Amino acid sequence: MEVIEKPAMIAALLLMFASIGTKAGTAHLIWRMKHQINHVATIKQEALTRLKLAQSQKGVAGQNKTLLTIKKVKLEKRLNRMNKDMDDIKQEDDARKQRDEIE
Repeated sequence: MEVIEKPAMIAALLLMFASIGTKAGTAHLIWRMKHQINHVATIKQEALTRLKLAQSQKGVAGQNKTLLTIKKVKLEKRLNRMNKDMDDIKQEDDARKQRDEIE
């Protein structure tokens, strides 16, 4: 029996040390994976923050473009009205000059 017990004890002891080593290795791998997951989560959050900022800037730019387009249309209408008024004034002036030449 002693012949079998010593090798069995040594084998059991080696298996325990192997399981402790495996547990330590696994714990280290899990820690490293958690660290990588946290790093990726941080990068994702930063990217989402930048995306929200870019979307809000795009929205503001779109609103500004819309306002500028409205102002442009109003100014074009005003310019057309003024050009028409200038033409009317010019026609009246020409008509007045013709009347003055006739008289």
